[in-house]
Amino acid sequence: MHDQQSLAIARRATRLKLFEPVLLRLHGMPFRAHLLDLSATGALAHSERTPCVGDHVLIEGESLCVSGRVVWVRARRFGIRFDVPLADMIVQRVVMGD
Repeated sequence: MHDQQSLAIARRATRLKLFEPVLLRLHGMPFRAHLLDLSATGALAHSERTPCVGDHVLIEGESLCVSGRVVWVRARRFGIRFDVPLADMIVQRVVMGD
């Protein structure tokens, strides 16, 4: 489990707005979602089907494949903290669409 200091550092990562369709895998089952913002340490996602806090998900996009844990859920939006931070180059590539 992460301590409060590491959570605070993760929240300070620069978030970039986007609207990126992705496939989320939860317990091996795929469902459609959209990323609404992205940083090196996590993402804000939206989906008709929402996971539960603590669920481990795999995010598959055109230029992104990363796993993480759901840290909060509100209505159809949820926050995901990545297991391993993304390199800045990957974040930029996803946001810029390259």
